[in-house]
Amino acid sequence: MNHWIFIVTNQVSDGHKFAAEEVLRQRIEDAFWGLGEGTPNRKNLKAGDKVVFYVGNPIKSFAATATLATDAFKLSKEQQDAVSHGKERYRTPWGVRLTDLDVWHEKKSAPILVPVLDFIENKTFWGTYLQGGIRGIEEDDFERIVGASGPVSPAPTFQATDSASEFALEAHLEEFIDKNWDNIDFGVQLKKYEIEGQSGRQFPAGPWSIDFLCTDEQSGDFVVLELKRGQTSDSTIGQLLRYVAYVKENIAKPGQSVKGLIVAKEIDDALRYAIKAVPSIKVLTYLVDFKLHPAG
Repeated sequence: MNHWIFIVTNQVSDGHKFAAEEVLRQRIEDAFWGLGEGTPNRKNLKAGDKVVFYVGNPIKSFAATATLATDAFKLSKEQQDAVSHGKERYRTPWGVRLTDLDVWHEKKSAPILVPVLDFIENKTFWGTYLQGGIRGIEEDDFERIVGASGPVSPAPTFQATDSASEFALEAHLEEFIDKNWDNIDFGVQLKKYEIEGQSGRQFPAGPWSIDFLCTDEQSGDFVVLELKRGQTSDSTIGQLLRYVAYVKENIAKPGQSVKGLIVAKEIDDALRYAIKAVPSIKVLTYLVDFKLHPAG
């Protein structure tokens, strides 16, 4: 049995704004959840899986739970008509049936829960883990969300590093890369893979999150970009290979290659020898250059 977060955000369709709560209310009433052709994790949804629903901005809260009554299935035209309610926003080619629906009288605030949720590794920029779509989580995190009531005791938000300045750099490195994407030389022209509310950053891959899922604009191949921060080289390589395999199996089209790119502060021997054995993985190192210029 898997555990999922189904994420709903404000949408604009047919010239009408659909509030996230409105969409959730309609889908709960239908006991159905719509899925797109490219919805991340769609292929992994199975009857019996548990779901918690997250409502995005400005609510930023978990609001309900359900059990999947079916695997993900493709809808016939008649089924699409039935769940669309005459509105294009609700028309969908794929979906799952829901059962054991429980809409909470009081929503549970995500910012309060963030400190104790393991799937959110970067607590500073936690919102990137709750973009539109479906995200897999471990049972422990599911139980923390469902069982939360009242104030949540904060947990450590980062692993110890050599210095406070190193931690600050690692916590903001991902944000810096995201905001300065077009000005960074990755060695190839990379484009963040965007699909159905996912920006490519913290892209859901089963119960894991890829720092950046990208495509090479020249070759069309996928590139999994991972940041090495606060973990061993062996852990970084193992994690990256897992993500590459997941993308090959679940996202890439036949004949579409998947490569790996690690961004690290430095290359140690463990990392250097590991990448020699896997030619499809490259490493880039970063250098922080801080300068002050006189105002005038």
